[in-house]
Parts: sequence; C-alpha cells; structure tokens
Amino acid sequence: MGRKSTVKKRYVDERIKAGYTLKLLVYFQKHGIKNFSMSKMASDFNLSKTTLYNHFESKESMIEAAINYKLTSIGDYKTVLFDKDLAYPERLRKSLLFYCVQIFDMSRNLLSEVKEVYPTLWIKVIKFQQQLLKDLHDYYKLGQRIGHYKVDVDIDLIVANDQSFFQWLSQKHLPKKYEGDIAAVVNEYCRLKFQGIMS
Repeated sequence: MGRKSTVKKRYVDERIKAGYTLKLLVYFQKHGIKNFSMSKMASDFNLSKTTLYNHFESKESMIEAAINYKLTSIGDYKTVLFDKDLAYPERLRKSLLFYCVQIFDMSRNLLSEVKEVYPTLWIKVIKFQQQLLKDLHDYYKLGQRIGHYKVDVDIDLIVANDQSFFQWLSQKHLPKKYEGDIAAVVNEYCRLKFQGIMS
C-alpha cells in the first residue's frame, strides 16, 4: 500500500497574508518575477520558505496575490469617479490622479514580465483596464445628461483620448518640467480637458 496523500493545512489569518502580499508586491516590483529565488526572497523578508508556503500554495500564487492586491487597490478610483458629493470635474481629476499615481508606482518591467510569463494573469490586467475605460465612458455620459457636455460630443473619442494618455504615461518618460510629478501631469491634463486650449 502506498502512502495516503495529505492536504497541507495552511494558515487562514487574512491579515497576516495581506501583509505578506504587500511585501511580495514591493519585492516583485523591485526584482521582477521571471527568475526570483524563493530562498533569497525568504532571506530578504527574514522568514523561512516554509512560512511563506504556509500562506501561499506556490510561487505562482504569490505573484497572482500580489497583482490582485495591486489591482484591487487601484480599483478604488471608482468610488471617487462616481462620488456625488464631489463636483463633476473634481471627480475625474481625483480619480485619474489616484489611478495614475498607482499605475506609475507599478514597475513597467513587472507588467511586461506578467504579460510574457503569466498570460492568464495578464488577461486580468487587460480586463481591469477595459473596466476603467467603461467607467470613464459612463462618467462622460453622465456629464452629457447633467449638461456638462454638449449632447453631440463624441464620448468614444474622449475615452480614446484618455486611453492614449494612460499609454503615454505608462512609458514613464515624462516631460522634464514635471520631473516625475504625476500630480502635476494629471492636473494639467484635466485642465486641458475641461478648459480647452483656446485662448
């Protein structure tokens, strides 16, 4: 008779796991996910590999938890975008600022490695970005209903412009005058969006 397989019991303290997940995210942003060493990471965390494996089933589950954590955090933009207590333009400025700071904080190398090595996880990132654009579309539609925009304004074109802005921002090559000041970039973008460029 062979040995009976046993299911390894894992800790279920979500607060501790969330703390490790945040540490993992920071670690992956700094070191990448392609060839990270569990031994080195555990040593850097001053933990044993066993402790990490008590909370995560595998290296892949650690990566997934870290990316999910970040996406959930970034997703808070939505509460601001549809906050009826804020003035209509301020909702957009604050939610874009929150989103852009969070995305800019995420390593471009980390995202490209996720795309290359974990296509299923990359699909989650793409779906998240698509949801953001849908939410912006709904926001601008609301703007038409309340008279902030003319009825004949092309909402799809406005959303495409936002998408281009996000892609430009993801390149991390900001104009020198902003020197990495994401808030200044977002504020200027919103000023142009709401006030235009005509004198």
